[in-house]
Amino acid sequence: MSDSTHKPPRLALAYASLLVRRPGLVLLALLALFGVSLWGTSKLTINSNQLDLISQELPEVKEVKRVIDMVGGSGYLMLALRADSEPTLKKVADDIAAKLLADKEHVRFITYKVPVEFVQQNMALFIKTEDLLEGKSRIMAWLKDQLRRNNPFFIEIQKTEPVKLELTDLINKYSSVGKKSIRDDYYISQDRKMMLILIKPMWDSNQLGKTKAFVEHLRKELAAYSKSEQSGGVEVVEDYDTMGNDKLVAYGFTGAYKTAVDDSYAIEESLEPVSLLAFAAIFLITILAFRKWVPTLIVAIGTVVGTIITMGFTYATVGELNMITSILGGLLLGFGIDYGIHFIFRTRLELGQGKPYDQAIQDAVVNAGRPALVSAVVTAGSFFVLMISEFRGFSQFGFLAGCGTFIIGFLLFAWSPALLALLGRINPELPKKLIGEMKPPAPQSVDTGKELRIPRPGLMLVVSTVIVGFMCAFAIPWSDVDVPTDRPATLAERIKAGVRFNYNSRALIPEGQPSVKLQDEITTRFDISSDPIAVYTKTLEEAKAVYDELTDPKNKEKYSTIDQVVSIYTFVPPAETAAANAKILAEWKEELKDIDVAALPPETQDKAALFMKMLEARPFDVHGVPEIYSSQFRHLPETKPENHGYLTFIYPAVDLWDGKKMLTFVDQTSHIPTPEVKDATGKVLAPAMERRAAGAAPLFARLARIVLSDGQLTVLLVTLWILVMHFLDFRNMKLALASVIPLTVGLAMMLGIMTLGDLHLNFMNIIILPILLGFGVSHGLYLLHRFLEGTSPVVALRSVGAAVASSTLTTAAGFAALLVASHNGLRSMGVVACIGLITTLVVSFTVLAAVMQVMWDRLPRKLKDGVVHTSSQQPSDASKSEAA
Repeated sequence: MSDSTHKPPRLALAYASLLVRRPGLVLLALLALFGVSLWGTSKLTINSNQLDLISQELPEVKEVKRVIDMVGGSGYLMLALRADSEPTLKKVADDIAAKLLADKEHVRFITYKVPVEFVQQNMALFIKTEDLLEGKSRIMAWLKDQLRRNNPFFIEIQKTEPVKLELTDLINKYSSVGKKSIRDDYYISQDRKMMLILIKPMWDSNQLGKTKAFVEHLRKELAAYSKSEQSGGVEVVEDYDTMGNDKLVAYGFTGAYKTAVDDSYAIEESLEPVSLLAFAAIFLITILAFRKWVPTLIVAIGTVVGTIITMGFTYATVGELNMITSILGGLLLGFGIDYGIHFIFRTRLELGQGKPYDQAIQDAVVNAGRPALVSAVVTAGSFFVLMISEFRGFSQFGFLAGCGTFIIGFLLFAWSPALLALLGRINPELPKKLIGEMKPPAPQSVDTGKELRIPRPGLMLVVSTVIVGFMCAFAIPWSDVDVPTDRPATLAERIKAGVRFNYNSRALIPEGQPSVKLQDEITTRFDISSDPIAVYTKTLEEAKAVYDELTDPKNKEKYSTIDQVVSIYTFVPPAETAAANAKILAEWKEELKDIDVAALPPETQDKAALFMKMLEARPFDVHGVPEIYSSQFRHLPETKPENHGYLTFIYPAVDLWDGKKMLTFVDQTSHIPTPEVKDATGKVLAPAMERRAAGAAPLFARLARIVLSDGQLTVLLVTLWILVMHFLDFRNMKLALASVIPLTVGLAMMLGIMTLGDLHLNFMNIIILPILLGFGVSHGLYLLHRFLEGTSPVVALRSVGAAVASSTLTTAAGFAALLVASHNGLRSMGVVACIGLITTLVVSFTVLAAVMQVMWDRLPRKLKDGVVHTSSQQPSDASKSEAA
């Protein structure tokens, strides 16, 4: 490297000189900026609408917006009531429903019971003709036997058993439409112990703040109901385990609205105690590192000031926070303090050389400032890479975190030196007294007078390389065989599979999340998934084409992840079947016209009237479907004209918490081809086209794919960015590659350790990888820059090693605090980050140290002796350049 590379830039000298000459002015400017930023920070709000975080031009977003406009929102807020007393359940449901319908401010509509009389009367038109004939045969045999036995002149010479009417198999086969029982108006489970009230709020499920406030409002309303006379002494309590009785009804919330709120706010609620714990741990580590409380206060206050200024910058540029950028403050506190730590350590080293406070501060700014600047540029660049993401939550986070890195790095290299310089103006000995000093490490052994060096660096490099390579090998997938998911994988299975990606998003949510637990219970009791997705069609003919495509038995494998399809055409009997069955019903009615109902057993007479009405059923088309049913599939009156139409609802047959199954389900429902439909005159009623379903699942699938692709792309781009910046900094490929050894090798070791520990990458912690790449650059940078000042590897390690270790531990402490978070996704981020930071630190003090010693040993003997015997004097610029 040329001499000019090591000469302090004029700009750096001028900046350092300004801090020393005008400390009061610098501090006033920073405090004024802090005051303005504090005002801006107080104005910041969190936009909880997750839909705003995704590009509005994506087809998934456009389709879900259309559905929202048509029906008022994606999915429902479900209120589930649980008790073993059916009459109590129904009374409480009626009372609560009346209150909800009266709440025009929050509730658009509710569904908790649907009249089933129409379906019951026309059910004979829907069943297969052969089943109808079988049912007729059984009923007629039983009926003739009953009439014969109820005849007053009936005499049986040889006793025979009465004919039993066994219709259970046929009733069970046709007892529901779209899995809604036709035996009861209410949405009640088959075991009669749970009832659902489906609430459609006046906003969409993505507006989390409104949903959270509404749920709290409902809790208060239900508590008031329990104390009112209207309850009849029945207590209503929120409980996700208890089975109620005739005096107690347990309730709970779930559905798309509630699960979205729970997942997002679980992150926010986890971060509150985590942030306090992280700050306390960071504060403790800095005190232990400095062994004085004053330098800790200086860097801690500076970090807080820098974070507040970043929040003010956020208000000025973006205007608000989102559910992702809301963690920005805690993140900046965790790694921003590193800049202050490195400056204080370098100042103590400069003071230890006997320099006056002003010269020591100025040299510390210049010498520690360069690697700090490179580190800030690389770290900020690592964040800026996230701006390419289609997910606005990540792109905004990348922009703000990148800018925040520069802001907090600049502030700590302005606040700390200016404050120390101002104290030095009061008393020149005060800076040394308050922050302490550190004598330059002796390059020779006190006992032997020989140069201190890392013993046998070649052997150490070989051994450490073998160990590191062995650990890294565990991250490589050596086999394509899937690891079993129904039991913990064995060590051999984990090693073969390498580091794995866990697609199951259940692994990210808090353990025992009530809304998810209730959702699983509903799936079991009602045999149906909680929330469907929907396909939009403009006309009834198009809706029929979609329904036929999805329900065609020939397409069962094509749509293997679909459990059921519910459409307005679900309530229209197939034309051929209806015509054939209607003929049978008419003939049957003729056969029964002379039967006297009074001659039947009393217990069957009550059902005779309904049975006779069923015999009168005649075929009808979609226009004969009652409004109470058809309105569930049609747009609301207030829907925009361009969104008028019909929806076909699709329920999944797979667990959508499993990411792989969700992606398959979405893929199958994103390409639904429908043929051209013409009338008798040849007029096109429905054009041939490919349709896609809309809802929460397609949005989450798109987001999952964005996270996966962005995670891979950002890691690649950040790696290239780091290499380019390190080469521009050192102007030497060998030094650039040496500086990234801790980073690359440390992260590879991290993946190997994850394999051994049965830890997985997931949709949350994968985004940590580019961030870790940005954080990890400081290890090699500070060590190599100190080494290039002309010091031996041992001196470099002893002089800046403590600062490198302290800054790494403070960052690790910030992430380690996530280990106590209730949210499993955050906890996984903490685990991955801590492993990655510790492995990079270990590699810095082993592999990189050995590499530095090998580089040092290759220098000319004369040059090394000149540096070693310089004692406490700082080597000249020429010596530094030659040593490098």
